[in-house]
Amino acid sequence: MRLVDDLMTVEEREDGGRTAIERFDFQTAWGISKVLKLHTADLNYAVAFEFHDDVVSLDDADAPTKAVFYQIKTQQAGNWSIASVVYRPMGTGKQPKPKASIAGKMFGNLKRFGDGAEKLVLVSNQPMTETGTKNGEVSFAAATPENIAKFVTALKLEIKSFKDEHVSFFNFDYCELNLASFESAVIGQVSVFLRDHSTAESASVPFTAHLVNEGKRRSKRLANLKSFGELKASKFMTRADMDKWLGALDNVYLYRPNWETTSRQLALPHSQDARLEREWNNYMAERKRRWSAGTLEFATKIKENVTPIIDTSPTLAEGLEACVPSVRDQVRAWKPGATDDYVKAAILYEYKR
Repeated sequence: MRLVDDLMTVEEREDGGRTAIERFDFQTAWGISKVLKLHTADLNYAVAFEFHDDVVSLDDADAPTKAVFYQIKTQQAGNWSIASVVYRPMGTGKQPKPKASIAGKMFGNLKRFGDGAEKLVLVSNQPMTETGTKNGEVSFAAATPENIAKFVTALKLEIKSFKDEHVSFFNFDYCELNLASFESAVIGQVSVFLRDHSTAESASVPFTAHLVNEGKRRSKRLANLKSFGELKASKFMTRADMDKWLGALDNVYLYRPNWETTSRQLALPHSQDARLEREWNNYMAERKRRWSAGTLEFATKIKENVTPIIDTSPTLAEGLEACVPSVRDQVRAWKPGATDDYVKAAILYEYKR
């Protein structure tokens, strides 16, 4: 598969699509919004973060043949124009030369990936004068012949290999997110998404935080990867990833171990039982509030550590006491200042889960 080979071997331009992480971050928010739309459309998508461009979407996660490259630019005010897209700022130094324009940088992905590049899309929170003021994606070819001619002339001067027919690859997406409220807008999108794809609609805030963290993790520079599978795991969000996260979220919100059953099995004195019940409820609430990949990993490790100890103990109470020294530091790393009763509650909850 040529596109897969190219994705593995074509070098990124310096900081290709990589920005200082200052923009919950508009760029990541837009990428998450894109993932939600593709998942809802029932597509086998793969969306990369800061890989050759700000966001890259493959037509298929397993056998991709086409990629769409999204360059995301925000402005506090003012419209975009053909002139601003082809503008080449002057470099510095003794003999300064013009730098690449936004359109020139976008065209670089067409040069690198050839037939594998389906579209080159400039995304912004502000509209482009020549393509209209309605939200949504529009081809540059929708501009007037005069404006198209300006675009072509400028790109031909910048890039010798640029041809008239290359205009059809360029698109502008005036997105619905805005700088003032994109965080709450994406949380709202996640809430609607969870209503349709999960039983945990109320988890929109922690699930959004999880998606943001996953997007930022995929924004890091690549290590040496040996397979397309490793590349996907490092840089792309896929349908399989989302299905896995939704399943884990449902598990947390649907299934909760029963304290009454656990209490009967422990058979502890009333005062000790009451303390553990309070911490059990505290831990359960904290676990839901902090739902994330990190919390899932923490919970899994606790369960793996305590299960063999408790399973081989004469009673649940004895097994519980034996587990505390082995996981106390883990629990306190996750919950600084946790009491031993809180540690015991975490042990019991994860063992029973």
